[in-house]
Amino acid sequence: MSRYGLFACIVFVCVTSSLAKRAQPKPVEPIVYAGVRYSAEGDGVDEYVVASDASSGKLLWRVRIAHNDHDPRMEQDVQDVYITDLKATKGALLVRDEKSRCYSIDLATKGVNKQLWCHGF
Repeated sequence: MSRYGLFACIVFVCVTSSLAKRAQPKPVEPIVYAGVRYSAEGDGVDEYVVASDASSGKLLWRVRIAHNDHDPRMEQDVQDVYITDLKATKGALLVRDEKSRCYSIDLATKGVNKQLWCHGF
């Protein structure tokens, strides 16, 4: 292979690798319900909802919503999944992520339940 052919291959690999990178997820607007501020956190592998006192900012609890397994043969960032929506309802917090998976958190027990469909969004 000529020197120019090798250069073209390297450029192609670099460009296609950079195209596989995903854009940063859109920030999820925190919500305040009954004096508690709920926000979404996560690194793309683990998704969390954090509850803090709305007036003091003191952390009340943090619960993991989902763990996203990654295929080691693929780039990690294109497999990352983040929370996209939060909504408070009577006694529960509804959560939706980028894969349109929906969960509810029972605010009394902090129990997380996966929902079959996203009602309420």
